[in-house]
Amino acid sequence: MSRSLHIAYLSLQAVVDGQDTWAAVTEVIGAWEAAGWTVDRYFPQYPASGAPGGFGRLAEMRRVQERLAARMGEYDAIYVRAHQMALPTARRAAARGIPVVHECNGPYEDLFIAYPRLRPARPVFDAMQRWQYRHAAAIVSVADGLTEWLKREAGHDRVLTIGNGANVDVFTPQAPRRAGLPEHFAVFFGQFPAWQGIPSLLEAVRLPEWPRGLPLVFVGDGALRPAVESAVAELPDRVVYLGRLPYEQVAGVVAHAAVSFVPMVAPEREMLFSPLKLYESMACGVPVVASDVAGISEVVSDVRCGILFGAGDASAIAAATARIVGDPDEAREMGRRAREAVVARFSWQARAAERARVIEDAIDTGRDVR
Repeated sequence: MSRSLHIAYLSLQAVVDGQDTWAAVTEVIGAWEAAGWTVDRYFPQYPASGAPGGFGRLAEMRRVQERLAARMGEYDAIYVRAHQMALPTARRAAARGIPVVHECNGPYEDLFIAYPRLRPARPVFDAMQRWQYRHAAAIVSVADGLTEWLKREAGHDRVLTIGNGANVDVFTPQAPRRAGLPEHFAVFFGQFPAWQGIPSLLEAVRLPEWPRGLPLVFVGDGALRPAVESAVAELPDRVVYLGRLPYEQVAGVVAHAAVSFVPMVAPEREMLFSPLKLYESMACGVPVVASDVAGISEVVSDVRCGILFGAGDASAIAAATARIVGDPDEAREMGRRAREAVVARFSWQARAAERARVIEDAIDTGRDVR
């Protein structure tokens, strides 16, 4: 980052400690600010009790964007965490010739997985997002498969792949152990949406191949929380649920696990993954058992930091877990290679610097995208 810039960062998804968005947004902003940039945050603010209903969320999204609109002329560029409802900001910026860089973390389908009731209006929502991509000064894509899809949707090649990362100072093998953890355990952490593969984990822990005396610890929250809580009630000696923890406390669990799971499964999202939990597990020096899908498999195979399995295959999960637990020497080597790779290539500092170069290039190019 060769100069000081004034940037607006717009995320219409709430940025809440303990959720994946928190790390992906705040780590990048923190690195930019440490390099001398001024970054103004435009995020929805909801009560501690949770986000309101649909109309309440829309009203807050409008309020956030009107606040940005009042100051838009102050900014060298606007960085948007891609969202259909960011269209007003994108249109205002295009009219004023202010570069907008979008960061895309998933396809259109994500909205309808999260909110199935919106599916009848899909043509409208898709068109809203497509317009933004077509008029973007640049797009940051978190996975190669997503990049190719974005180029087709946007109709241009101003799309660059820059994956997610990890804070190598927070997520470290030396993270203090959280009190009350089992002596030996496996871990799944993060959000609990349908595509995280949690049902396959809960099936695997019931199988005879699963290592004896190795409880599965869950950290996080989301749609599949009832399934996790039900498993805790049924199998209290095999499944432990810690709830949602603040970002910096998660490492105190992950760093002491025997294995960490990255079990994504979503055919409608194939080739479109860059999970934070992969890089954070690796930063902690913990071997991973991960779905063999693009965006995950190439990292695990290249670094040799874990075992891949066919997405959704509970038997393969249990067998891979048993293999890692049964070979401590190889597990340590996997963890060592994982940590070294994240420090060298996948830290948030490195990822933020790559994103900064995209923004700088967009400003320098001065491309008229109206």
